[in-house]
Amino acid sequence: MSIRRKLKRQDYEAKPFLAWNAYVHLLAVEKYEDLTPVQADASLIFWYDSEVQNGGHFQYFVNKGIVKAELAVTALGRLDATNHQRILSDAIDLWNSRERHQIQSVQEFCDEARAGNFKSLDHAYYLCKPAIKSFLEDFLRNHFEEFIELG
Repeated sequence: MSIRRKLKRQDYEAKPFLAWNAYVHLLAVEKYEDLTPVQADASLIFWYDSEVQNGGHFQYFVNKGIVKAELAVTALGRLDATNHQRILSDAIDLWNSRERHQIQSVQEFCDEARAGNFKSLDHAYYLCKPAIKSFLEDFLRNHFEEFIELG
């Protein structure tokens, strides 16, 4: 059984942006394990973009981990976001290039982030066109019924 967000058809027709809001809400709050494969791809990409936009690749890896990053590489490929896929693959290689330990404090996070050498990959990500949001919008259009139930 898939998790979907319910919208009244008349509300959606009057305010189409409600579907985007419901989509983002689903991706942001539902447990990854409870999602369908299609929803899971969107969730992985949503969280990749959100974390990198907020604090760069270092923050993404600290918050989401290498397993989710490797899954996101595959999901990016399925969405044809090949430039983003290449950047994330390079970031994974950089992350894996040395042993990592659990961050214990804010200061340690800041020190590690500055020394993490992700700056060029973060910059490439921010300049990458089209932005991930465009891919997620297309994905919602192409798989609308997977995310939204109109009543």
